[in-house]
Amino acid sequence: MLKTLLFLLLLPAVVSAQASRDMEIWRETDCYVHALRYITETKGKVNDTCYKILPDSIREFYIVRTSFLNNLPDTLNGYRIHYINPDSNLSSIVHKGKNIPVYYLAKWHHHLDYYQFWVMQASIKRKKLQYDRKAYKFHYFYHQETSKFEFTRTECVSW
Repeated sequence: MLKTLLFLLLLPAVVSAQASRDMEIWRETDCYVHALRYITETKGKVNDTCYKILPDSIREFYIVRTSFLNNLPDTLNGYRIHYINPDSNLSSIVHKGKNIPVYYLAKWHHHLDYYQFWVMQASIKRKKLQYDRKAYKFHYFYHQETSKFEFTRTECVSW
């Protein structure tokens, strides 16, 4: 009887002790990491209405290094991530192959508690970086009471 009672009391704790797939987003850098994790988890299909951002055949991609991107991971969900300076490393990427994607993570824009940034694909032409005319926009909401960011949605934009 005592074992049954103990089992019934501990059952809710055992059932709710599953691993959470959500990521704790405390800092602005965590939002960039979240976006990269989201892109690699979904294999590039982060929105049903937009194009696929990662080709099926690749397992590595490049991100343009900027001053506001710090402490980003080198691998995520089986993808290898390389960080490049847009002026110096472009010739080495051209020699690796034409279909290796390059992305630019734009700087934050925020209004009140709503934050957003863009993930733009770029291509290398004549050893220069050229940005595409379409991108993904990642939206986050900052909760003042808990000091956490919450991922809200993505949308595709073009200009």
